[in-house]
Amino acid sequence: MNVDTLVKTTLEKLGCPVERLKYDGKAKTFITYQIVVGQDTHFSDDESGAEEFTYRADIYSRVDYIALMRNTKRALKEAGFYGITFDPEVFEESTGYYHIPVEFKYMEV
Repeated sequence: MNVDTLVKTTLEKLGCPVERLKYDGKAKTFITYQIVVGQDTHFSDDESGAEEFTYRADIYSRVDYIALMRNTKRALKEAGFYGITFDPEVFEESTGYYHIPVEFKYMEV
């Protein structure tokens, strides 16, 4: 399974719709995700020994989302992601959604 598939399947286990970059549905809670950076690392003799991926997921919700934040962090950790960071939450007046960004990393060796 590649890292992109792992991100999607891990987030889908949380029980709300998950889409890459854009969601067009009408769910009260949904998650979008995107790759931010993919870079070679762990060099030896000018050869990369691994690739580190940084992803960003955005949780959007019109209902209480604190439990979803905790479950997201737990699910990502269990799937092997690390460096999980939640950025400041905001309320988007134009959509009525709370927006909670989260960034996380994964290493493919």
